[in-house]
Amino acid sequence: MADTLTVSLPAPLADEIRAAAEARGMAPEEYVRVQLAFDVAAQNDGWADEDVAKDEAIAEEFDRTGVGVPWEDVRAWMLSWGTENELPAPRPRKLR
Repeated sequence: MADTLTVSLPAPLADEIRAAAEARGMAPEEYVRVQLAFDVAAQNDGWADEDVAKDEAIAEEFDRTGVGVPWEDVRAWMLSWGTENELPAPRPRKLR
């Protein structure tokens, strides 16, 4: 059972959240949940400089090869976590 937390946001920030959520095909509430979970995980993980360097290398490889996983595939996979129909992790493929 989900717990509820209500947060008041300044109008400009709320507008930015709505726009970002819409651009990703998400409800604003879902977008905020995902972003907060990511932020909490990042703080608990203690990101280090080598993590950033790994991410930069991955981005450079994508620029070079065009191989990756589309957000829609990752999103569907993540939304299936903890359900009876959990999807397998998406596989990278040539995107461009």
